Amino acid sequence: MDMLSVKRVSLAGVATGAIIAAIAGSAVAQSSDYYSRNKYEAVSERRQPQFDPEPIRLGAFLVNSNLNASVAYTSNALGTSSNEESDVIARIGADVSARTNWNVHEIGLDVSAARDEYQDFSKRSANDISARLRGRLDVTRELSLGAAAFVQERADQVSDPSNVAGLLKPIVYTRTGAEVSANYTNDRVRWRNIASVSETDYDDAQTADGVTLDQDFRDNTTTQFYSRLSYAISPNVAVYGQGSVNERDYDNEVIIDGLPRSRDSKGYTVSVGTDFELSSLIRGDVSVGYLNEEKDDSFFDDVSGLAVDARIQWFPSRLTTVTFTGGRRSEDSGIRNAPSSVRSNLGARVDHELYRNIILSAEADYSTYDFEEVDRSDDVVDLMLSSTYKLNKRVHVNGFVRHLERDRSGTFFVGDQSFNVDVIGVGIRIYP
Repeated sequence: MDMLSVKRVSLAGVATGAIIAAIAGSAVAQSSDYYSRNKYEAVSERRQPQFDPEPIRLGAFLVNSNLNASVAYTSNALGTSSNEESDVIARIGADVSARTNWNVHEIGLDVSAARDEYQDFSKRSANDISARLRGRLDVTRELSLGAAAFVQERADQVSDPSNVAGLLKPIVYTRTGAEVSANYTNDRVRWRNIASVSETDYDDAQTADGVTLDQDFRDNTTTQFYSRLSYAISPNVAVYGQGSVNERDYDNEVIIDGLPRSRDSKGYTVSVGTDFELSSLIRGDVSVGYLNEEKDDSFFDDVSGLAVDARIQWFPSRLTTVTFTGGRRSEDSGIRNAPSSVRSNLGARVDHELYRNIILSAEADYSTYDFEEVDRSDDVVDLMLSSTYKLNKRVHVNGFVRHLERDRSGTFFVGDQSFNVDVIGVGIRIYP
């Protein structure tokens, strides 16, 4: 990892830490929980003892699990602008989450496995698997150390920049990695640190015309370090400074205009923010800062500018929760000629408790992707209505309707890459 980037984040953390430590040292210790954010209860988080499953005790572990299945109709299975082909998708899966119930320290395991099976276009079928083994060592009441190992197997979404219209076989990737963490907490100060390394391997995709799309150029190893230092001004408001550095090394170079090019990059993000829960029925976490990503090969443009990450919840009543999200960040685009893109997004979600066991939800998200090297513009609109009906503690059913629009323009494309798709489905979850 680039030492200059590490030093920037480290020095910022030390400086912020010194200021916070000085303030904390002069503050009078109080018994208040300065980071409690439970004044309001989100509809999606509210416990309903008559309808919510209870964890199962297995020795020293508490286990939550379920089996789930769904069936959905999609109007545009291949994501094409014309000659749309519909299909039916059957999904079956299981989720298991286990953790120890010790007073100190913790060991946990989270596993989720599902299979999407297309009835007509079977090559589009893919797995959605993730597993994470984690542990926490409580060194003192204020300091804890953690470690985790994880593995994922998933397919790119049709709205992702990497996807082209008419893919018969989706882009599937496997990600493996590990992380370590160190967290310090006292009355007013919280300091969270995470270092991780992950390796991602992509399988080739295939178009409806039988053309294989090589994805080996996307195989990479990513190293990241993240630090966030918070100070609680009051029990309702905390301010923080945070920073991250990352290094992405690709296994293979790409050939552009007959010459090999490296897509490797180093980047950092620094920002300041606040998390709060006010008496005006609002809770949130908002940060604003600066992002920078430098490419090893001067052929590719560097990326820099505003970094934003926001999540705000509004509670107009006990039965309704409104959530707003927004962000601006640099992402791996999955495009051979443009290693990264800047994604800006705005979203809103409304959850309403019609009855204790019936939850209605509406969600809207708008994302735009900016590319430096190519003449291209991507805009994605994602709208969804959903409902959950809890029959009892053992059986929950849900239904959803989703509309997705992907608008692509620019001379980078051959043919029309824009499309619309509507999906409607029902599902069931069974808890033991």
